[in-house]
Amino acid sequence: MRSFLFFLALAAVFTRPLLRNPFGNMSAGPDPLIDLWTVNWVSGHLFSRELFGGNIFHPFPGAVLYSDLSLGTAVLVAPLRLVLRDPVPLYNAAVLLSLAFGGWAWALLGRALTGRPDAGLLTGVLAAFGSHQMYHVYHLNLLSTGFIALFVLGLLRLLDRPGPGPVLLAGVSFALSAQSSGYYAVACAVIGLVVATVRGQTLRERRTFAAASFAALLALTLTAPYLLSFRALRAREGQALERDPTLSERMALQPTRDLSSHGYLYRTALGGAGERLFPGLLTLGLALVAAVRRRRHAGTLLLTAFVLLLLSLGPRLRLFGGEVTLPYSALFGLPPLDSMRHPYTFAAVATFLLAVAAGIGWSALALAQRKWAGAIVVTLAALETLAPPLAVREVPGGLPPAYVRLLSLPPGAALDLPVLEPDTLLWAARHGRPVVNGTGAFTPLYTATLDRQVRNHWLRRNPEDIDASRPAEFLRRAFDTRYVIVPTGRRRDLWDLSAAFDRSRAFRLVAEAEDGDRIYEIVR
Repeated sequence: MRSFLFFLALAAVFTRPLLRNPFGNMSAGPDPLIDLWTVNWVSGHLFSRELFGGNIFHPFPGAVLYSDLSLGTAVLVAPLRLVLRDPVPLYNAAVLLSLAFGGWAWALLGRALTGRPDAGLLTGVLAAFGSHQMYHVYHLNLLSTGFIALFVLGLLRLLDRPGPGPVLLAGVSFALSAQSSGYYAVACAVIGLVVATVRGQTLRERRTFAAASFAALLALTLTAPYLLSFRALRAREGQALERDPTLSERMALQPTRDLSSHGYLYRTALGGAGERLFPGLLTLGLALVAAVRRRRHAGTLLLTAFVLLLLSLGPRLRLFGGEVTLPYSALFGLPPLDSMRHPYTFAAVATFLLAVAAGIGWSALALAQRKWAGAIVVTLAALETLAPPLAVREVPGGLPPAYVRLLSLPPGAALDLPVLEPDTLLWAARHGRPVVNGTGAFTPLYTATLDRQVRNHWLRRNPEDIDASRPAEFLRRAFDTRYVIVPTGRRRDLWDLSAAFDRSRAFRLVAEAEDGDRIYEIVR
């Protein structure tokens, strides 16, 4: 418990100034709004048939599947829904808890492998609060690392002492990691394969093989509903859920660009561009000590980190004027892994394993036996990873007046203009009504088409006859939608568009909000 509180305090420091106003501030940018809506929906529907549904992207099912689920974090914050009814403080709690739980879980792994609490705390700080993690603190799915640590712990315990506990730990942790981030699903599979290869002789023992098989079956059983739902989504959306391979080439690890740092200590020397994947001298030095002294598990961890680094280089490597095809190409060729686009995330997981090796290396030093050495090295790790404060945005409470007015009208899905406005995710999480709006890692093909038509025919120019415009026809034909909100109060530049709606025979004005936003009903 003290270890978790330590990491919770550290999370508060690293996400400053978030806790100054957790009910009225949140991380800046569009991606946190996606995670806010996702965690709010998933944590509120954990035991519901609507888990993979959602009230955005209406009328298309499986809205939550268009982005990573962050299921591990949703499980952590689900009990807090009893006291946190608003999605903003729930999201902020999710950021803090995912970081703190990640630190605690990596510390638990480090302590289990070394028998030393200080080595565990060192591992937790370096893994959960490293440069790349703090740079991506705005991406909640990438903060859900704690279950990777628990998966590794369960896997190693299963091989050493097979039994129901390690089987349960490995299987459940894999499932929660896989349903938090697709990249973490692949990373955990790679970790399992490398460990199984290294410990192949142990796996030949009947009891160990049976335990490993049960863990794999449990992981598959728990992940199967998600995989089947995503498969159905891909069958419906087709190429809309596939990535251009050139994205993976551009977002692969490039050492000259990405071995930079987000932390104060190294960014002056290494720069703050790229993916900030430099793990720090403390991590590298102590991991080297673990390798040189051949400490138990160090070789396996470092070999796994090497394989993940190889994957992070992307589909091909250009050398001496030629190209070498890399293992990532084979992965990308397997649906649904062709939805990936940033191989550098595998390098981030490699840095987590380097942090564990660093904890092992620290325990091998004679210096670690001194009374205050542990406190000093953990403090050094925190200083090495300390990064600039979080960029936050102020979030007003409640709903825009148009949505308050909408709740008093007969039920029906609504479209708020523009289609892919990120703030509609916050409001959708608060009001719970179905909306055409939404945004995510992917977008339904019809929704993306409607957005393009709305921007081209309604927002960029004023239509003379809105009834004859392409968005009006497409909206009536392809979307089961009842209302259109023209936010003339929030956007004064839309008054001309509102006048076009007033002239319409296909749209009927049914309400005007106190701030000037206007609600039109589609006449069918």
